[in-house]
Amino acid sequence: MPDTNGHGPKPERVALYLRVSSEEQREKATIKIQREFLDGYRQLHGLEVAGWYQDDGVSGTISLHERPEGRRLLEDAKEGNFQIVLVYRLDRFGRSLLGIVDAHD
Repeated sequence: MPDTNGHGPKPERVALYLRVSSEEQREKATIKIQREFLDGYRQLHGLEVAGWYQDDGVSGTISLHERPEGRRLLEDAKEGNFQIVLVYRLDRFGRSLLGIVDAHD
């Protein structure tokens, strides 16, 4: 990521992860809001997207490796397809600190 003065290394590729857990959230266009925010962020910072990962209707209490797109995200990370994962809010990635740390490991 560039530093505040625009110099310095920038990651080559990023993964963008989106998640909603219920029909109610889908109806409120939460995925659309997440997608627009992340797309705007990556454009603003000139980031190359390695992939979009979207778990629709999956609870944040389920570990990342048990979610369809979460599993794919972890597999792509192991392959070195990207350096950074961007999320709209941390609770989209996981609902507990333990779950987030587990995904990081």
